Amino acid sequence: MTRQGAASVLARLLAAVALVTLVVLPAVVPRAAAGEPGSGSFVQIRIDDVTPDVVSTTSDPVVTVVGTVTNVGDRPVRDVMVRLEHAAAVTASPGLRTNLAGSVEQYEAVSDFITVAPELQQGQRASFTLSYPVQSADLPSLNIEEPGVYPALVNVNGTPDYGEPARLDDARFLLPVLGVPRDPAAPAGDSLSAVTPPDTSRPVRMTVLWPLADKPRLAAGVPGGTTPVRLADDDLATSLASGGRLETLLGAAEFATSDPVDPGGQLRSSLCLAVDPDLLVTVNAMTVGYVVNENPFGGIGSPTRPGTGQAAAAEWLDRLKALAQRVCIAPTVYAQADLGALRRVGDAGLTATAVTEPNDIVDQILGVTSVRGATLLGDGALTGSVVGLLSDATPVGQTVAVSAAAPSPQDAASDVVPPVDVTPRRYSPQVVAAPFDPALGAALAGAGAEPRTPSYLDSELAVPVRQDSEVARRQDALAALLWRGLRPDAEPRTQIVMPPLTWNLSAVDAQAMLTTAATAIRSGLAVPRPLTAVIAETAALPPAAAPPPEEPAGNPNARFSDGVIGAIGGTTGRLWGLTAALTVDERTGLTGPQYTAPLREDMLRALSESVPQNARNGLAEQRVRTVTDTVDDLFGAVTVVNPGGSYTLATERSPLPLALRNDLPVPIRVRLDIDAPPGMTVDDMGVIELPPGFLPLRVPIEVHFTQRVAVDVSLRTADGLPLGESVRLSVHSNAYGKVLFFITLSAGAVLFLLAGRRLWHRFRGQPDRADLDRPSRRPDPVDTALAHSPDDP
Repeated sequence: MTRQGAASVLARLLAAVALVTLVVLPAVVPRAAAGEPGSGSFVQIRIDDVTPDVVSTTSDPVVTVVGTVTNVGDRPVRDVMVRLEHAAAVTASPGLRTNLAGSVEQYEAVSDFITVAPELQQGQRASFTLSYPVQSADLPSLNIEEPGVYPALVNVNGTPDYGEPARLDDARFLLPVLGVPRDPAAPAGDSLSAVTPPDTSRPVRMTVLWPLADKPRLAAGVPGGTTPVRLADDDLATSLASGGRLETLLGAAEFATSDPVDPGGQLRSSLCLAVDPDLLVTVNAMTVGYVVNENPFGGIGSPTRPGTGQAAAAEWLDRLKALAQRVCIAPTVYAQADLGALRRVGDAGLTATAVTEPNDIVDQILGVTSVRGATLLGDGALTGSVVGLLSDATPVGQTVAVSAAAPSPQDAASDVVPPVDVTPRRYSPQVVAAPFDPALGAALAGAGAEPRTPSYLDSELAVPVRQDSEVARRQDALAALLWRGLRPDAEPRTQIVMPPLTWNLSAVDAQAMLTTAATAIRSGLAVPRPLTAVIAETAALPPAAAPPPEEPAGNPNARFSDGVIGAIGGTTGRLWGLTAALTVDERTGLTGPQYTAPLREDMLRALSESVPQNARNGLAEQRVRTVTDTVDDLFGAVTVVNPGGSYTLATERSPLPLALRNDLPVPIRVRLDIDAPPGMTVDDMGVIELPPGFLPLRVPIEVHFTQRVAVDVSLRTADGLPLGESVRLSVHSNAYGKVLFFITLSAGAVLFLLAGRRLWHRFRGQPDRADLDRPSRRPDPVDTALAHSPDDP
């Protein structure tokens, strides 16, 4: 065989091996979650519509699922087919999450596959529609016989180019069934196809917390009294305007609790607005005009541009004030600060700002009396450290912590996730927990345009959410909201609906959530339970305290670093010291606490749980660094003016002239610290109230030397914190010392005696001995000439 022939055979052999590899490998590659990076998926399936979204005895008896299959791979896919599958009703709340990922063994086919497209090229998509009755004796159906929450799955099969037929993707969702409608194909008088209503013998007592919160928007490092107010960005202008996130949430609550929609006020009794006081402070400041920092963390020195949301802020705030007159309202933790991290900071004043002062802020801005006695943790977990913080912050009375329930211990020999215990319990004399189901919270967090996994969620319940469509995630949230009402055997018969505080819903999603809650009440599955009732009932628990909950593992990136905690503690301590020294400016009414309050609140904004977990430490470091620089500038703004020359003291008691400068907009109480050399005594001037501007002073001193010396002068607060920079003065003293004083006194005495002796001798007509050796006075030549003048007679 020639060399060329051998090369040709080798080439054909390699091509055959490559072809076999391409044919075999796609069949054995495991399917990854659709849309996940690096998954190697060939197609992606999306649920576009589910009708009806909630099945009832009066709804359409046929469930229709509309979706799309898209070729997201690197090759064509042939024989693309889909099939609807379903599973048994969820019997424990963890199943609301675990059925949405992992094993598919619990699912059964509703019918055979139907072909969506003979072939899909790269990037091509094809739509499908699957319609099946809820129940039927003759037709393929979902075979649902009683109310409940049923997992459903749309499976897609296909044959990738160079591959074999395989299951390529699936899309899952939950279907809530309030009541089973009759078989559409059954005769009108067929008793076997009668409707099945829900069991309303044990309705769940439901409390709905509707969040109005946002991540911190005020620019970092800007003290109070700064006008116009500075924002880090102008995103609130969009969020508060028509169609924006916050406007959508507010509008949905307005509509759902209005008299025409909720004539009996049942939903209104169940619903309470959970408002972040930091958001109220920001929006209230926007109503009088504001600017936006070009550099979000540039502090007060950053260039600015005009804000565009003043009108939207004013309108939104007016609507909220009107709604707050007829709906319960309760504050969240200030800026949604992480209370576990705040416990590590260990600052009692900062803790009070976070958990005890928000009610007063809400009352003042909205003109209402907000609900007291509850701490809405929202996205944070109730841990032992948080219990300790709340216990210390509530020395009198008690607080009800509304937070996610801790996961129940799991049997190591079982793969089944145990039910979550949401029974209220007391952890200390001051702290009682009113837990909500984390599976419900996670389902709500997955809804909307920005799905997320809460930090409190146990890893066993965490499922990928971003690959699912908004429709599928909405279905999961509605089903989770209704699940406890549809399970009369689930204990306890109470339910707190706590979505993520920075919930981002479309108008359709927001309306669906509140409509479903109202439907549960109207259908008898639920009854209203006001937040005030939650507080009263939970607070009445026996005094025996349960062991504090353990710290959850969670996402390690969600934990604030020790460096951030230490920086916050150090800066906050200095800030409290400065605040204690500040007084009131009588001209403007600005007080010291008002001036430094935004900087203290910045420390809470740095610990906000509204920030994505993986970005928390980085953003916190930037904010704290900016605030620390501002605090340094505030301390440096109060100082002794350097004269640039020297002082000369005329006498030993000449006062030392000084000038003090205060560039703060409020007076400050200071003390002079003068490092006097030996021989100089300085009178203590006590506490000096230094007004804004310059203040000349004359410091009483006493000097006992004649020389040039250096005197160091500095300022401190009344409590001893150093202010500004010390100034070295050059002082020259002409004052006499004690020796010179006695010499001068002796010389004066001698002079007095000598003058007295001379006068005594003259009085007696005797020559003085001091004049005996004095030469005689020579005649003046002019006198002699005049005496011998020729003109004399």
